[in-house]
Amino acid sequence: MLLTSNLNWPDLRKSLIFIFIFTFLCTVRIYSQSNVAFTFDDPHTKETPMLSWQERNKAILQTLDKNQLQATLFVCGHRVNDANGHQLISEWNDKKHAIANHSFDHRYYHSNKFSYEDFKKDFLKNDSLISGFTNYTKLFRFPYLKEGNTFDKRNSARALMKHYYYKPGYVSIDASDWYVDKLLTDTLIENPSADIKVYKELYINHILERANFYDSLATLLTGRKIKHILLLHHNLTSALFLNDLILAFKNKNWKTISSSDAWEDAIYNEFPDIVPAGESIIWALAKSSAEYETMLRYPGEDSAYEEVKFKEFIDARR
Repeated sequence: MLLTSNLNWPDLRKSLIFIFIFTFLCTVRIYSQSNVAFTFDDPHTKETPMLSWQERNKAILQTLDKNQLQATLFVCGHRVNDANGHQLISEWNDKKHAIANHSFDHRYYHSNKFSYEDFKKDFLKNDSLISGFTNYTKLFRFPYLKEGNTFDKRNSARALMKHYYYKPGYVSIDASDWYVDKLLTDTLIENPSADIKVYKELYINHILERANFYDSLATLLTGRKIKHILLLHHNLTSALFLNDLILAFKNKNWKTISSSDAWEDAIYNEFPDIVPAGESIIWALAKSSAEYETMLRYPGEDSAYEEVKFKEFIDARR
């Protein structure tokens, strides 16, 4: 009686709910292990500081080989629509990694200037580009993870994928690896001898932080540990830091798994009923439930959220 005398029932209820959720998450974390698979968007053959495209590609593939991981490569056709691009994709295909569709022109589907008919042409054009590879798989990932800003566009795209026996190439862990890559690349262009250790630390810390957020949210939503799909890019940070990232996941008691294993998780068969549609599948399911508004931001991930934080991180280590 003394403990609750200064609390009204709504406050007490909120406290009890918080204690329950905290205890639940701690229990799940203790008795089960988080799982993560790796996928890579936007392979390209542009040169970057430090590494040629061939060296960049080789480094990523060697890291996956070293860790005995099979990944999924989401191909955006206009970036690889030449002999070099064909060679790049072939090297992934030869290593038994899945080759999937990420559109041909990487257009923003939420734009009112990009219609469903435009989307359909773009989708099929890229399908034609990748369908000849032996590890071609019918997964489609929307550029920018934007799946339609109206019900008509969203539903039309879903019907198109169903007609061609495609499944969504969902992401469960979204992050801003591309932004770390931009900061690193800009630094190396200005100073080729710059120390890159701070960018490795930033890259790993950021991705682990976002992974823990989406893992906790997924556990709240499903009551279990899902098999996560992490979105990375075919860029310099992946070439330089992927092995360190994998080791960091393992050191935090995550299990790294092949993407073919992760795609079997039932969560990737969901179709969240939200508009605008997209973001991480975990974000979208949380949004559709209307119970997690205080935990969500829109868009789910963006450089605007990280700009100040990243700058402070880098400046503190110089």
